[in-house]
Amino acid sequence: MKGRTLGLALLTLVVIVVAWKISQDKAPQTEVSRSQLYPGLLDRLNDVERVRLRSGDDESVLVRTGERWLMANKDDFPADGAAVRRTVLQVASLRVVEPKTANAENYARLGVQDADAEDADSTLVELLGAGDAALARLLVGHASDNTTAPRHYVRRAGEAQSWLVEGELEVPADPVPWLDAGIVDVDTAQVAEVRIERDDATPVVIRKREADDNFFALMNVPEGFEPKSKATVSSGGALLLDLRFNDVASADAVAGATPLRTVTVRTFDGLLATLRDYALDQRTVTAFEFTTVEPETTVEPETTVEPETTDGNTDAAAPDAADGDSEAGDGADEAADEPADSETVAQRAARLNARTSGWVYVLPDYKRRMIERDFDSLVQPVEETAASEDE
Repeated sequence: MKGRTLGLALLTLVVIVVAWKISQDKAPQTEVSRSQLYPGLLDRLNDVERVRLRSGDDESVLVRTGERWLMANKDDFPADGAAVRRTVLQVASLRVVEPKTANAENYARLGVQDADAEDADSTLVELLGAGDAALARLLVGHASDNTTAPRHYVRRAGEAQSWLVEGELEVPADPVPWLDAGIVDVDTAQVAEVRIERDDATPVVIRKREADDNFFALMNVPEGFEPKSKATVSSGGALLLDLRFNDVASADAVAGATPLRTVTVRTFDGLLATLRDYALDQRTVTAFEFTTVEPETTVEPETTVEPETTDGNTDAAAPDAADGDSEAGDGADEAADEPADSETVAQRAARLNARTSGWVYVLPDYKRRMIERDFDSLVQPVEETAASEDE
């Protein structure tokens, strides 16, 4: 009996030892799955003073000044502080799921090559403290699509080991997503006149008599000519509708330069927006100025072809198919120009000037096409229409 009891005790001990060994074999993965990629970083979020992101030719350098974040490599243009803080928190909150390859030859499969390696598609994310002390330097690779939870392959810069981590991670290296790209938003129905002037060309002027007109009229059409398309002419009225930039620079870059063209947009309530185009680094950039003029409820036409009014047609003043980039509002943040109900036109002009003064902007291509139309492209001889109708 005593021998049997001893045997059972030994068997029990063996089972315990085997169970312990199995648990130990699994412990690294279990332990790793509970660990943070950067232990202690959550307690040092307020120490982050700079965020640098680099991927290919794109780079963003975000610098904290007090409570504000600025884009240092865009002439200190204000950045979206909430987005920066969210990304810093995301990096600090990443939790390791499991180790992946430590072989540099396999990095490309996960997208965790060094950022300066040939054909690298990783994003280098650096969280820096005082004196550019590194709090985190992370190579972010591909997202994993094997789970419903957000997971990414990453590698701490300077280390061979890569990891699968869990957590949201939004780290665009392109500067524009970090910026509030809205410039101004003026509904087409509010626009009374758009005037495009260039020294060596006939001015393009479009107007509406009444705010509820569906079409703009092209002014000063010579005798024997007519507008080619009312929709194309009228699309110019949408120039300031949800206007956003593709890039931005300090206005100091064009100080003293002569404008390529000047565009004015006047609203029925008396807001006057003046846009001036300049050449900068083989691109066209635009400066903005906002003033007020005496409001008008009607606009007297000059020599022109009268616009037609189509009941219920509110699409005529939108960009026509020839202008049709769909980028007008896709993924847009809240419009930059959201006046309070009690805001006067003068207050609105002052607010817009405070926002845009000191900056020049690269505008989207579909807006540039509205600005760069020349008068001759908008008219045709009347005989051509008559001849085509006879056929």
